[in-house]
Amino acid sequence: MQQKVKISPANITEKNENYHNAVKEITRADHLIYVSLKYSRTIDVIKSIVSRLIEAYNFAIIASLETFYTDEDELKKYLHGFKTQTEAVVKAFPDTKEDIEFYKYLRKLKNAPVNARLNEFRRHVTLVTEIDDKEVHVKTDDIEEYYEKTKSFLRKVNQNIHKGEDDLLSRGN
Repeated sequence: MQQKVKISPANITEKNENYHNAVKEITRADHLIYVSLKYSRTIDVIKSIVSRLIEAYNFAIIASLETFYTDEDELKKYLHGFKTQTEAVVKAFPDTKEDIEFYKYLRKLKNAPVNARLNEFRRHVTLVTEIDDKEVHVKTDDIEEYYEKTKSFLRKVNQNIHKGEDDLLSRGN
């Protein structure tokens, strides 16, 4: 008979490490928004910011799953694949449903082809693409809003993991 292995305190640091990695990604996105995008104003920087936000979500989702599923065998079932992970997070933390929908949107945005590059090198640089058969215009102001939504999600994850203590976002950002 095979015994189930409980996650040990050593594995808890891994959960915290994933949260720390999420905060590092959001810090990188912050730099891209407020330094790189300010000076270069290109679609490539916008795409890079979206990638950083997605990575922050990835790490935060894994940290959330590690917090909720304390049984290692059960946790392994949910760590494989995007769809499985997102469904498990929404099941474990129903208040994150809207955040997960936004995460799905970001993934679609990242993979969508660039149809047009409007006003590159100007204040209102705009990425024009098509998502779900709808034309989407992403401007610098939208990117800042996406950044804030991602930070909000990380705060929810922090609340779930640390019960409000050790808010790394408040320290650096």
